Amino acid sequence: MSLLLDPSTVKSSQVATMELCLFAPYNEVVQLLGSWDDFRPLEMHRREDGWWCATVSVPDGEHHYQFRVKSTSYFCLNEMVDVFDPYALSVTHGKDQKSILVVKNGQRQWVNYEWKHDANQLPANGELVMYELHVGDFAGTGKRGTFNDVIAKLNYLTELGINCIELMPVKEFPGKGWGYQLRSLFAVENSYGTPEELCRLVDECHARGIRVIVDGVFNHADMESPLTKIAYEYWFYKDNPDPPEMHWGPKYNFEHFDDNLKIAPARKYVIDSILFWVEKFHIDGVRFDATRALGNFGIMKELADAAYSKINGLKHFLTVAEHVPEDPAITGRERGAPMDAAWHDSFAHHMQDMLCFKGPDIDELLHQMNPGENGYEKPERMINYLSTHDHDRIMTILGKEAKILDDAAFRRVKLGLGLILTAPGIPLLWMGTEFGFAADKSLDPRPLDWDLLKNPLNRDLHDYVTKLFKLRRETPALQGETIEVVMQDNDRQIFAIKRWNAEGNLVLIAANLTDKDAGNFTVEGHGLEDGAWHERVHDYDVEVHDSKLEDSLGASEVKIYVKK
Repeated sequence: MSLLLDPSTVKSSQVATMELCLFAPYNEVVQLLGSWDDFRPLEMHRREDGWWCATVSVPDGEHHYQFRVKSTSYFCLNEMVDVFDPYALSVTHGKDQKSILVVKNGQRQWVNYEWKHDANQLPANGELVMYELHVGDFAGTGKRGTFNDVIAKLNYLTELGINCIELMPVKEFPGKGWGYQLRSLFAVENSYGTPEELCRLVDECHARGIRVIVDGVFNHADMESPLTKIAYEYWFYKDNPDPPEMHWGPKYNFEHFDDNLKIAPARKYVIDSILFWVEKFHIDGVRFDATRALGNFGIMKELADAAYSKINGLKHFLTVAEHVPEDPAITGRERGAPMDAAWHDSFAHHMQDMLCFKGPDIDELLHQMNPGENGYEKPERMINYLSTHDHDRIMTILGKEAKILDDAAFRRVKLGLGLILTAPGIPLLWMGTEFGFAADKSLDPRPLDWDLLKNPLNRDLHDYVTKLFKLRRETPALQGETIEVVMQDNDRQIFAIKRWNAEGNLVLIAANLTDKDAGNFTVEGHGLEDGAWHERVHDYDVEVHDSKLEDSLGASEVKIYVKK
């Protein structure tokens, strides 16, 4: 199947005259090989700015091309190597990958897509309910997922209550893993679909009020990427300066500055990629992978600033740091920090321990829920979750570490999600968590089992999550900054918190951290208004008299009361 355009469908015989170029300032020989000329080497000429260029005439149709370069890389020094274009939009499958070039009506084609929903209103950062999604595993058992498979389930995500998807890497990578070993920062992963299909996915998300954030892997590359073969030490550290546990592939050297050309080449390549993806694919944010390895806050800010310069205030945008262990100082762009928000990974580990009855105590849990006490000046600077692709799934953790199974496991997951979805911060759901999918952390495929939704317990969990997502989106107090502990009983392991906003929206959340009935509890004072309150999980009314709310909590239960 053609990636972009089937040449047999092209009736025109027009020819495009164009310049193809490769940035290789210190290589001695660069040649162009194209399918339009039976891959006969064509000598290219180096400009003063380090770009080698050749002018070619290419007829309508889909064509493949490579560059043949005399390498300066230490592992193939002075050898002639064939590489695809590091700036290509698409590349072919297989070991000998080639760049794809499409010409139609005598013009070079980039992304041939007509956007339909750019004017749609999309949620602000503080309103987001995020869903981490791996395209290859999302479709389910029996096939490798594609962009079209995600499009087919967008109505499911809308009904679930998701208004933002965070796509794990969708740029060109080898194999069928997670995609964090990128061979290009430009080309779309060919097993997932065409650039046009990715555009349609983003556009269809926007049609439903869903924002799209992509995973940006800017610390390291795959050893078979073009830049490693062209001039390894120009782009990467020959000796990786990071600890061995952080050696994930050739590490971009963002400190390297070319005094002759007055550029930092690795930084320029990443910035060019960010600008390209914002322009061509209309993305709404970037999750920066492994920012602890990137290290330099100033350089990270330079990369993030590039995205914002392209957005130019025309729409909401979000930059997220995966910074583990955490450093809240990386968040808060309005005060000069590199990123808008960061993964609140310590909260996830505390939640996992709590759900497995390994602690923490209530004091520590409540501390983790409070943005200000964790160095985050605003809730929308921290992304909360029970698990992500970097963990075993929460159902797996419960079974492996605590031998909690069946009904009890579903109760514990409901407890965890009830707290995540009502706590300050932006909630993030790892795909399949909403219906209890279980799997270990693995680079190998772990396709979702959608048939689980046929089981009563799995469907009940899904409906519970749907109800809470709806509540969060419709309740301003749950999107705000306030949190106050209004009841705490360490002996019974129960507590209640209050959330509110300036307009008078008031919410009370009560939780039982044990898996035994807690019986009755009372919340008194703390500005609880007399009158009717509605419990949103089980859908019943509670009367508050003399600022006192009385009710009961079952095993591993969260209840949520909203002032009517």
